[in-house]
Amino acid sequence: MAGARSYITYLKKVLLLLAVSGLLISWQDPEPAVLKKHQAANRLDEWIYTYIQCPAATPAEKAAQLKRAVVNAWRAPRTTDEIQAWMDLLINQGYSLLQSGDIISSTDAYQQAFEWGRQHTAVTDPGLVLEYILKPLGNNYTRLGDYEQALFIHRIALEFARELNDRQATAATYSNLANTAANMGQLEQSLRYCREGLLLADKHSATYGLLLSEQADACQQLHQFSAARQSIAQSIRILQQQPAGNPEAAHWLFMAYQQAGDIYLTDPKTAAQYYFRALAMPESQRTLRKREQARLFLRIGKLQVAAKQPEKARPWLDSCAKILLPGKDIRKITPSDIYGEYTLLDLLFTAASVYQSIGQPATALALYRLSFAAERELRHQYISPSAKEAAISDSRYRYEAAIALAWQCWQTTHQAAYQLAILQFMEDSKSQLLWEEMQQQSIHAGNDTIHKRIRLLEQAQLYYRKEALQGGKSDSLLQLREQRLAWDLATLRKKVRQTEHTGNEIFSPDSLLRRLAPRQRIRTYFAGERTLYTIESDHKGIRYADSTPLDPDAIRYFKQHFFEEGPAAMVNHPKAYYQAAHHLYTQIFAGHPLQPGYTYLLMPDGPLNTLPVEALITDSVYKPTIGQWPFLLKQATVSYAYSLRTWRLQMQAHSNQEGFSGFFISRQRAGLPELQGVMKEKELLAPVINNGQWFVNEQANSKQFRDALEQSGIVHISTHGFTQKDSTAAPHIMLYDAPFYLFELNGVIRHPALVVLSACKTGDGRPVTGEGIQSMAHAFMAGGTPAVVAASWNVNDATAPLLMQQFYQQLTIQHNTATALQQAKLNWLKDPEVTEMHKLPYYWAALSFQGNTGAVILSSSRFSWYWLLLLLAIPAFLLIRKWIR
Repeated sequence: MAGARSYITYLKKVLLLLAVSGLLISWQDPEPAVLKKHQAANRLDEWIYTYIQCPAATPAEKAAQLKRAVVNAWRAPRTTDEIQAWMDLLINQGYSLLQSGDIISSTDAYQQAFEWGRQHTAVTDPGLVLEYILKPLGNNYTRLGDYEQALFIHRIALEFARELNDRQATAATYSNLANTAANMGQLEQSLRYCREGLLLADKHSATYGLLLSEQADACQQLHQFSAARQSIAQSIRILQQQPAGNPEAAHWLFMAYQQAGDIYLTDPKTAAQYYFRALAMPESQRTLRKREQARLFLRIGKLQVAAKQPEKARPWLDSCAKILLPGKDIRKITPSDIYGEYTLLDLLFTAASVYQSIGQPATALALYRLSFAAERELRHQYISPSAKEAAISDSRYRYEAAIALAWQCWQTTHQAAYQLAILQFMEDSKSQLLWEEMQQQSIHAGNDTIHKRIRLLEQAQLYYRKEALQGGKSDSLLQLREQRLAWDLATLRKKVRQTEHTGNEIFSPDSLLRRLAPRQRIRTYFAGERTLYTIESDHKGIRYADSTPLDPDAIRYFKQHFFEEGPAAMVNHPKAYYQAAHHLYTQIFAGHPLQPGYTYLLMPDGPLNTLPVEALITDSVYKPTIGQWPFLLKQATVSYAYSLRTWRLQMQAHSNQEGFSGFFISRQRAGLPELQGVMKEKELLAPVINNGQWFVNEQANSKQFRDALEQSGIVHISTHGFTQKDSTAAPHIMLYDAPFYLFELNGVIRHPALVVLSACKTGDGRPVTGEGIQSMAHAFMAGGTPAVVAASWNVNDATAPLLMQQFYQQLTIQHNTATALQQAKLNWLKDPEVTEMHKLPYYWAALSFQGNTGAVILSSSRFSWYWLLLLLAIPAFLLIRKWIR
């Protein structure tokens, strides 16, 4: 068996070399007669190898040729030889696509090869899988920036290498692991991987040189500059000593020169010397990878940009563009030319900054837009949520640059198109992952094989996640299964996206604004490092654009000091709160106060997230009577949304329209403290709500909760809630029998029109740059709920039940849910029985409304209606009787 495997591995290497050498010969298709001959003989393996061995002029042509083979195959492989031939076909396709620079398609091909190998383990050679599938596949995910998925692949490769007892292959895999860990910011772990690999590798081998270059990268990021320079110098020496016929070692040397340039960026002259040493290397001596060549041109161009020499940068950027976008002028490319590739994204953004600096803002803005299109295409290839979040956060500074340029153009020209550009950039920067999650809910509507498979895998994923949490995440096999499930789900969702074009639509804010009600306005914010940009719109379009200085630290301190740390600061120093709240109001709203009689939908950003704007003070004159303070609450109705896109989906969402289900858990089985105000809240709500279902303590179990989500129009939750901000591994709601993890919302098909989270900090959570707060409210909206009421800090046991009673009373007469919540707060401030202390904003401003304000109208209590009808009937009866007489 070992001999057979050795022969198979040898055969594969020969075939791969044949495929690569074929790229140097002029292109031609396989002879039709030869193909027909193999098909007539039913020899699929010979037919496949005819395609593989057929020469092509370029890697792109070779990839297209092999793709035709995949499409034209007249049947599926059956025999052992055919199964192996099909794997060779996929491997060669992945390699050709990689050489052509199409990383995404290359990744897809290698992924198909890996799945093919998993399905046919009995005839698959482990050495082949390690060298020709796992290694390039993991490196592709690293190139794409999906580092968690790369780590997953490299760990599988490490298992293969150890089973084969191949020291050099194991050392090379440690190099890949080190690279991925460094990209994830796990720098000490990267150094540990390097040390493990250096112990195994031959000290004179190219692999040893590669490991030293990875070590240099980690040291550089740890600011160990002397160690980084020492390691990269040693790496270059070893790689320079490799035999001339080793193209892989030459490629690693080519990359080490570029890495050395990066390490010496503080010394531009030395950096340039290293870059040009890489440029001087003959292409014939190394593995030709267009992407790395393009990256070198881009590095040199960026070096010129840093030196404030944009004109000198342009030729290098054009050279990069010629590789990534053959035959295209960078100033004339269109969205249809864009694909997911980080080097392309970086090129477009760098080119935008160059054209901005030479006074061509229109070209710069167009290039900014294209860079964001490339970022979206790239993000769609990611599998792990953390990689997607990192991509969103990484794009933040690019959006700020684009918005700043559009603002400058608006100030200079006052052309309305630049205002719209600011709004479009703002919208594109906001909560893109939430929007994609909300769109995925439509996947459940499909009933074909792919959609059914997705639903099945999602259920399995929920099971594995719960098992992992209950087992303390100690089961590595369970984690591996969950990662493989995530892989399979991502693959299927890509297919759905390709067939249904999900997530690729061009969103027009202008078309949505025209649908607004006459007295409805939207304020969208973008928080830069030190600048706050604001756009206000109504049904006629954009009303104004504004730019004001921003002090993020002051806003964070205000929220933390007066709200998150409890009521003491506000209670002990009400005047200090008054002054601080007025100061923030002046910064954010004084230039454009909210107008009475209007409803405002706010889309906060950055430090404005979870800021209780209703609690800000609109007048500088201090009044000792707190109920008379000029709160912004008294100016207008305020609700919130994450973005225009997500708000539109909430407005369009189908939901349960009838019924109320309340969950009230004061006693907890898990040893948690009792919640004192829960039963009082239930008692106060019962007379207000008609035909409600009430689940108290033992009755409030997981089954009843899931049924309520599927069947009720309103679901009210009063229990302990835990977010990732509480150092919780998985955010959850504590029901009586078990936690309900928020990821379980993915399995809910129908949704309530309104979820009321009457628990502490349900509107707060883990902040993600560009995405907003990952709160419980966020999870319910991602799951398909159109409207949520949640609390941004700890609600008070004495006041929260009374506020909730007021809210539900208002909900029976108000058509706008946000207005109902506003009126409940206003009534609280007017109530003479409420103490002045409890009229401080800490006690009433925690609750906020997010989403569709018209999603639900609560039927009033049957008891109240009966008495009202009776009271109306008595005078009517007397009047009729008098008229008859």
